[in-house]
Amino acid sequence: GGTANCSVTLSDTPIGSPIVDKPNLLIAMNLPSLEKYFGETEKDGTIVFDSSLIDNKLVRDDVKVFAIPATRLASENALDGLANMIILGKVIKETGILTLEQVESSLAQMIPPKKAAMLEKNVQAIKIGYNY
Repeated sequence: GGTANCSVTLSDTPIGSPIVDKPNLLIAMNLPSLEKYFGETEKDGTIVFDSSLIDNKLVRDDVKVFAIPATRLASENALDGLANMIILGKVIKETGILTLEQVESSLAQMIPPKKAAMLEKNVQAIKIGYNY
């Protein structure tokens, strides 16, 4: 499969990266990121990571931790390159920071009608994560 370039708009102004002190939401797509920020995540925060790529042995009882095999799920559903959108679905389900409808509406505004197949695949990926 090919790769897809996806983005999620969270701010109208640039967001610095990877300058983070104490995240309250950590999304880790690789082991170095998880290891670096796992202990720094705020108490009562949320950690979501791709268990297809990360064999997590780190333990905390003061944060919510969700493992989702996003890369494997993307591959199994012919959605290669959309593991990040599967993770996004899990994040919105577990945190409530956005609704599924808000994300779908935003994607529909960002992806032009002539690329309807891309919109459909992104929405499918988000729903897989949301329902995992």
